[in-house]
Amino acid sequence: MTTFRLPDLGEGLTESSIVEWKVSEGDTVAEGDVLAEVETVKAVVDLPSPYAGVIRRLCANEGDTVDVGAPIVEYDVPGADDGAPDVANGDRDTMGQSAHAAHHGPDESNDARTAAPDERGSAPEAAEDAPEETPDGDRVSVLVGSVRVDGGSRPTRRPRTFAQEPFVRETEDGGTAPAERKSRRERVTGLRRRTAEAMVSSAFTAPQAACFLQVDVTETMRLIADLAEHSRDEETPTFLALASRAIVSAAQRTPGVNATFHADEQEIEYHERVNLGIAVSTDRGLVVASVDDADRLDAIGLTSAIAERAAAARDGSIGQDALTSSTLTVSNVGVFGVDGGIPLINPGQSAIVALGAVRRMPWQHRGEIVLREVCTITVSFDHRVIDGREASTFLRDVGATLERPGLALARGMTAHG
Repeated sequence: MTTFRLPDLGEGLTESSIVEWKVSEGDTVAEGDVLAEVETVKAVVDLPSPYAGVIRRLCANEGDTVDVGAPIVEYDVPGADDGAPDVANGDRDTMGQSAHAAHHGPDESNDARTAAPDERGSAPEAAEDAPEETPDGDRVSVLVGSVRVDGGSRPTRRPRTFAQEPFVRETEDGGTAPAERKSRRERVTGLRRRTAEAMVSSAFTAPQAACFLQVDVTETMRLIADLAEHSRDEETPTFLALASRAIVSAAQRTPGVNATFHADEQEIEYHERVNLGIAVSTDRGLVVASVDDADRLDAIGLTSAIAERAAAARDGSIGQDALTSSTLTVSNVGVFGVDGGIPLINPGQSAIVALGAVRRMPWQHRGEIVLREVCTITVSFDHRVIDGREASTFLRDVGATLERPGLALARGMTAHG
């Protein structure tokens, strides 16, 4: 009997979840055949067989989370004796060559207008670029299933009627009662499980508070439009990138928002580097991808870096370090058409900023009520590290930069070397 142990599928990952077995006990497999679909914190990958032989035992069930090095498959391998070495940690070349990302569902465009918000409730929402103004009345489409087409025919949808889906049912005494509708349960594994654990840790460890500020971002929106009109080959900064640049600059003036509280030592660590975490919604769940040394990037550099990190997070190519190195996070909930939110702080950080949708609304400007572009900005903060005065100072600092971006050159909106 030969045992195959779960290998490290990428950069020091400690566990993976079995999404779906592609083989059954008693099956004969060739070397390189796909054994299972496995989910890591980075991606869903196909797990190839390192042996040719007969599957005698599957050591884990679908939905189980398995530690690296734990047995997952036992084989009868022709010509192998009982002393044959186990395979784990990528010992066979096929492990690295055959594993590939298995994509499920549609890819998300940068405007995120069709981004599905399901996982996504307790964790910070996806901070992706979107049209800076979210018109009222935008419709949100949610993919709830797929249609199988046999024989090349095109499926047609019959109109539903109340008779097909009754809201009531008859009882024995001739009366009516609500029709029975069944619930369903899903196993929480992989990325969703890690997100859930992190958010529970955050909610019940750090005493969190939040401040809100409505900001007139009309001048910032005009700047973006002007840059887009006059740029040639150079990339145009997005609202998220300009807001991120303002957040990074303000964090350098209020260092408590870029810090970590060490409970065991009762110490606060103030980080010299601003590694800005960008919340990205993927088809597997929410990840926070770090743009390291964001304080050294200008708005153009941040625009490129954010796009690259988001793409890598979605296709599973992002490195493990980029998922764990952020010191301050921004969450662009405005891409979902909402005005704001109160995000939970990522464990190990002291603050997270949420950007709401940019909306045109009546605003007092120079003594008159006029239509202006307005965005609600929220900061959630760890009250062990910073107090309300510091959080408010930080938030006003961010708002002042976005209200008058022309002054940003004098206040650090350009990168610091």
